[in-house]
Amino acid sequence: MERIKKLLKIMQEKDIDGFLISSESNVTYLSGFTGDSSYLVVSPNGCIFFTDGRYTEQAEKECHKDIEVIKWLDNKRCDAKSYKYAVKALKIKRLAFEGSQMPYSTYKSLSDELNEVELVPLNDIIEEIRMIKDREEIEALKIACKISDKALKLTIPYIRPGITEMELIARLEYNLKSNGAQGLSFDTMILSGPKTSLLHGKPDNKKLEDGDYVLFDFGALYNGYHADMSRTFILGNANDNQKELYNIIEKAEMEGIKALKPGISCQLPDQKVREVIPEKYINYYYPGLGHGVGLDIHENPRLSQDSKFKTEKNMTLTVEPGIYIPGWGGLRIEDTILITEDSYEILNKFPRKLTIL
Repeated sequence: MERIKKLLKIMQEKDIDGFLISSESNVTYLSGFTGDSSYLVVSPNGCIFFTDGRYTEQAEKECHKDIEVIKWLDNKRCDAKSYKYAVKALKIKRLAFEGSQMPYSTYKSLSDELNEVELVPLNDIIEEIRMIKDREEIEALKIACKISDKALKLTIPYIRPGITEMELIARLEYNLKSNGAQGLSFDTMILSGPKTSLLHGKPDNKKLEDGDYVLFDFGALYNGYHADMSRTFILGNANDNQKELYNIIEKAEMEGIKALKPGISCQLPDQKVREVIPEKYINYYYPGLGHGVGLDIHENPRLSQDSKFKTEKNMTLTVEPGIYIPGWGGLRIEDTILITEDSYEILNKFPRKLTIL
């Protein structure tokens, strides 16, 4: 309940005596429940968890013993009758809700039915708490990264001319799941040749060819936590331009990582990366250098030239510089980083040096 205690402290500061949480990741973070289709009401007088019959048994096992698990009243999911019950039981007068998450139809129902309760939209309150990871979260992320490293190592022998991007993805995903991944962080992306200029391109049945860049972007999901890593290889004969760009991005990533420690502006790593990239390539550099990672694949803080965040101990985030030249190709190197007491720890251990296969 330590996470809920942190939220209650913020609620007290904002003179809020109830908080309706609808975001799946935030419900999981606060309750421990790993399913979906559930809402959580938090108050100083107790916590009520609403779900349906599919998840009642699971919720009773996973949620903290001090959280009351209740099926939606009359089996009507997200119905105002259930919220009225919670508001009355917990004596709530000012009910906060996640303004950026709640559907308008749900808000309208609440507004119409809870006419004696003041509804207060709040955004990013729980997300701010989640930026600082606890020991359990850090351990899950380390395991997710370790699984990802091993899966990529096992996939390397299959990177050869003639195999398709989709066949390679099938092999990588098999290696992820057979080595402990409980799911995928996101749709696995493997691109080759000129398609590597597409930051989030769609893999297909294109066959790998001699001289291709081959870009991997993937991650293992473990206990709800997402690894996120990218590596780029060169298949067969590498030309001087490919080698030059790879060496630039390899150095740029490390300069961005070495800038990380508690208390810095999240603009600084981007500045360090830009100092490495030659002027002739700077227009091909994507300025979103990195992001927080945890229960969601993209979280705060953001690393960019206009970021408003500062780093703190036990934040986990990615550093992923890339150069993408339309019609020619691109490359990215990405790692998940933990901010430590006075420095950083790279959670991915897979080598970053140029690898020609």
